[in-house]
Amino acid sequence: MKIPPFLKEGDTIALTASARSITREQIAPAVEFMQSKGFKLLIDEDLFRVHHQFGGTDKQRAQFTNKMIANPEVKALWNVRGGYGSGRMIDELDVNLLSNHPKWMIGFSDYTVIHHHVMRHCDLAVLHATMPIFMFDKQGKDLEDVEMAMNSLVSALKGDFQSLNCQNSELINAKDFKGEITGGNLSVLMSIQGTNSETDWTNKILFIEDLDEYYYHIDRMMQTLRRGGKLKDLKAVLVGSFIQMHDHTVPFGMNVKEIITEHCASYGYPIVFDVNAGHHLQNMTIPLGVLTEFKNGIITFASS
Repeated sequence: MKIPPFLKEGDTIALTASARSITREQIAPAVEFMQSKGFKLLIDEDLFRVHHQFGGTDKQRAQFTNKMIANPEVKALWNVRGGYGSGRMIDELDVNLLSNHPKWMIGFSDYTVIHHHVMRHCDLAVLHATMPIFMFDKQGKDLEDVEMAMNSLVSALKGDFQSLNCQNSELINAKDFKGEITGGNLSVLMSIQGTNSETDWTNKILFIEDLDEYYYHIDRMMQTLRRGGKLKDLKAVLVGSFIQMHDHTVPFGMNVKEIITEHCASYGYPIVFDVNAGHHLQNMTIPLGVLTEFKNGIITFASS
């Protein structure tokens, strides 16, 4: 898979809104932070469109994203927030334009559909990373966590993918492994199965994370992926944060770790829990589509 050109001081990052709408106030802290790191931020007026909960109509959001891809000054597109909506505009994304002018596509959560569409049609690596909304109205330790995530993004954009320490993580079928990494938000990964955004996971390392789901929803998704053959030929599974999970008055009976273990452990590949990425503030950057190695409890990513 191709790696887009890395950025240097003075390069331009365009903010985009593929899902929910955003305000100037909400992006201000992240803009200031990235400017302090030497980047220019392109903030087009179209970024602040509002259509119901979305940042403009489906067509407007797609056209805006394509405009940023077409801009020769823009070296990376950074989505401002998740929520819901990227899948509604994905078929209008100009993948031919992006293939001819490769740029980093940055975001996570709902943005997972864009990541996989780009990996499938452009054979291009992408960045699963924090977004501007997470710097808004954070103080104290929370701000420190967000800044750690932001610094990992800055390093990645400059070509230095920070390693992830999993030496204290829970492991199943523990052993070292190496392969190309894929994945993202579990719910979104499920939503693109059978579409032209679905990617091949064969011999890949699968990273998954999620937010605000019932335990039985996690079980149903994992069961569907298992029954569909998506889990059997993996190199390994990396499990990020699964937070704000819900249960019923009559408990489901298993937590997230137990659910994932039940559906994956029999295949014999390693499962690494507690990977420091996902819907928590210290969301470390994962470059999807690049060669990844797990050795002695450390995850490293190749930059070439």
